[in-house]
Amino acid sequence: MVSWHIRGEMDEIDVDQTGHPTMFSIRMHHGGEFTSFPGRKYIRGKKTFVDLLDIDTFSVHDIDEMMEDLGYASIGKPLYYHFQRPLGDLDFGLFALASDEDVRYLGSFVAKHKLIEVYIEHDKTTLHTYLMSPTHSKVRITEITEPPSCSKTLFLEWHSTPAVDLEDDMDHMEKESGNDPTPTGHLEKDLGNDATVTDHMENDLGNDATLTDHMENDLVNDANDFGKFGELESDNDESDDSDFFVDIENILDDINVDMQDFEMNIDKDVEWVGGSSNTVVDEGTQDEALEVINTDFLASDSSSDEGINGQRKKSIRAIQRAHENDEALVSEPFYIFQKFGSAKEFKDKVKLHAIETRRELALEKNDKNRVRWVCKGTIPKLGPNVEVNDEEEICPWVLLASKWKKDVNWTVKTYNKVHKCLQTRTVKACTYKFLSSKIVEQVESNPAVPIRALQEQLQRRFKVDLSRMKTFRAKSEALNLVQGDFVTQYSLLRDYIVELQTRNPDTTVRVDVESEGNPHSETRTFRRIYICLGALKKGFAAGKRDFLGFDGAFMKGPFPGQILSAVGLDGNNGTYPLAYAVVETENISSWTWFLSCLGEDLGLNTNSNFTFITDRQKGILNAIADLFPCAENRYCVRHIRDNMRKQWRGKPFEDLLWTCATATHVQQFNKGMEELKKLNKDCYEWLKKIPPQHWSRSHFTGRAHSDVILNNLCETFNGKLNEGRDKPIITCLEFIREYLMKKIVNVEKAIGKCTGPLTPTAMQTLENIKKRQKIIDLYFVEMVSIRKWELTGMPCKHAVATIWEMRKNSKDVGIPETWVHEVYWLKTWKQMYSFKIEPINGRSMWEKSVCPTTLVPPKHHVTIGRPKKKRRKSAYEIDDMVKGNSASRILQSVTCSKCNNIGHNARSCKGQKANAPSGSGGPGGSVKGKGKAG
Repeated sequence: MVSWHIRGEMDEIDVDQTGHPTMFSIRMHHGGEFTSFPGRKYIRGKKTFVDLLDIDTFSVHDIDEMMEDLGYASIGKPLYYHFQRPLGDLDFGLFALASDEDVRYLGSFVAKHKLIEVYIEHDKTTLHTYLMSPTHSKVRITEITEPPSCSKTLFLEWHSTPAVDLEDDMDHMEKESGNDPTPTGHLEKDLGNDATVTDHMENDLGNDATLTDHMENDLVNDANDFGKFGELESDNDESDDSDFFVDIENILDDINVDMQDFEMNIDKDVEWVGGSSNTVVDEGTQDEALEVINTDFLASDSSSDEGINGQRKKSIRAIQRAHENDEALVSEPFYIFQKFGSAKEFKDKVKLHAIETRRELALEKNDKNRVRWVCKGTIPKLGPNVEVNDEEEICPWVLLASKWKKDVNWTVKTYNKVHKCLQTRTVKACTYKFLSSKIVEQVESNPAVPIRALQEQLQRRFKVDLSRMKTFRAKSEALNLVQGDFVTQYSLLRDYIVELQTRNPDTTVRVDVESEGNPHSETRTFRRIYICLGALKKGFAAGKRDFLGFDGAFMKGPFPGQILSAVGLDGNNGTYPLAYAVVETENISSWTWFLSCLGEDLGLNTNSNFTFITDRQKGILNAIADLFPCAENRYCVRHIRDNMRKQWRGKPFEDLLWTCATATHVQQFNKGMEELKKLNKDCYEWLKKIPPQHWSRSHFTGRAHSDVILNNLCETFNGKLNEGRDKPIITCLEFIREYLMKKIVNVEKAIGKCTGPLTPTAMQTLENIKKRQKIIDLYFVEMVSIRKWELTGMPCKHAVATIWEMRKNSKDVGIPETWVHEVYWLKTWKQMYSFKIEPINGRSMWEKSVCPTTLVPPKHHVTIGRPKKKRRKSAYEIDDMVKGNSASRILQSVTCSKCNNIGHNARSCKGQKANAPSGSGGPGGSVKGKGKAG
């Protein structure tokens, strides 16, 4: 007994199905047909609703009964059923409804979507869902439980009317397809010897994907994005920085921040949790079964024609003309009396038509009132009687649009759609700007997509020839649309500063410009910009650690420069960036300007006892000495090691350098230096020239509550900015701000999961100290241990043992955690990240700056050779490179086996030293010659 019932479109269902997860309704579109891809529509059809369906009992046979009830049983033509995936379109959202497997897939949407769209095709199908050619109307989908040598649950059954047995069909197909028992072979034969079913389906889809890939991407929710081009090689030269020196006691514990989705636009039609979509979804398919307005009732009898207004007659004729072109709206891009808002709109439409049809359309007339397009295509002349001097035949295609003097719209007046010419793969209208508009979304989601991949994709899509240079310009234009233009963003920089300071109070922004000879000039050349966000300024003060690292990283792009940064340490040994700047280069002037701006924000002066760590960049040592002479300036030991390796290589040198750097007492430092002197006196004299108060813990003060000797905190921050350094100025600054904003939020989430009085890293360090505490010789305290407590603010093992011993003697000294410096307290860490960086509005909402001058980009100096994007590797990194299965010999010293001289081998030896040993090839030695002795 049938439990469902059919109702009309205007009837209302009297049963609520929302409380029944298996109940649903379908809207059947029948009696019509699909238009071509893309922009597929179902036209000239009818709609019928079927309610009270249960997905547990629903099958394809139910649709057969519904079609019989609608009167299609007597027609005797094949019917093809398709259903539309909810929220999908008719181009890629249609799926076959021919087997139980299809019904099960349809059932996966019933719980959330109670109305399913079902489309019926009559006599033949034009879709790929049935895995067949549109010309084969005798293919039926049959479900096979375990088909031989096939992993799919759908199988093509070839039958005639009436249907025959499957085995007989297979024999029949094998004979026709040439010993190929598969339906694919038969279909290939019908499609042509040089065409496969997959190729035919790719042409219908209009993209690069095969039919199997296309269906899997639509069926699987967590599949990879459609149309991506393989895996891209990533450049990790800047992030994978190999350090021989690892400071176990000061390993950075930085919270990860994902910046892969920076500047990614969110689809406005996406429905968010707690909100709704901005797009109104029409329950019916648009442009489907449009009722033609009957305008006959508007015309009166002949007896009353005299009373009809002339304007009314014109309106009636206009409506009639519009409905006469209903078919043209679907099948043709142009038709008579078609309206365009402007000449540019009309030209753009013709150019798009020229690209899609691959025709050589050209402007013949282009003035204020008329635009005429003609076809310049080649018409072939074949045959034995064709003479060379015969006049070339002109293609009859023509399109004319004009505008009345008082009319604002452009109207198509002449249109001949017939082409006699051949299609071409060289279309003048296919410019790089047109191509850029088609790849904006792809470039936005994957800015590193290769040029070759884009070139192949666009060639398959539009079937035109594209040069690599045109594809490169198209990608560059798309990047400008996504990231902004490099030149234009300098003119908007002042507006960005106003918005940044408005949304983030107490933010310091300083802009330095080049000196201008004309004071009345309306432009100023950009030179530098310094930014210190108010939240970071307050958070750094709450951290209570007067310690900063300085470093610079080069920018990539048409306007090269340097990003200078000041990075601190939080109580969990994580990086805390404080300020950053974009300058022209690293020199004394730029570092002095950056440090002076930073000193004003932190309230530093010449007597401030601050601690800095640097890589001894160009000009920074002089700038620190001039501005903060009383500050403690540490040098990164890793860079000292790299400089030492240029002359003295080997593990003994590096071990002694690390021993001297990590020594916490002067006596330990002197002992290590004496051992280095015994090993190599020249290396000892070279290292002795570097004052130990800059690189050895034995000479550090305890003001910073940190014994860090490696500038890894700045290297870590620079690594996070790698993806933003090749962007325009505002986009680059926004990349840094967004990273800092996300970092604060991520760290705050990690803080919310912590328990205890100290930060996680401090708790682990203190636990390790407790395990090493000594009970024996309790009152014989090592000065080395006390010195460690003074440097880091963390009690040493002797102090922990003393605290526990005093607690046993009923002394109220508290637990060891109370003796840890407040820098490591969880409360301090939480207070440090309680200040948030606020987001800013979009560019259209920025307030205009009141500054009368406009910034222009700095002068671009073209360097010789190919622009370099990879940083310069140190000698240590080059030395440890591996080529293939063997170690690299770059920068390795080569000693000649003949003359014992360094710098060449025996093959290129020319006897440079006269005191070479006998037989070595030097003067006085024997050399084997090629000729015989005389």
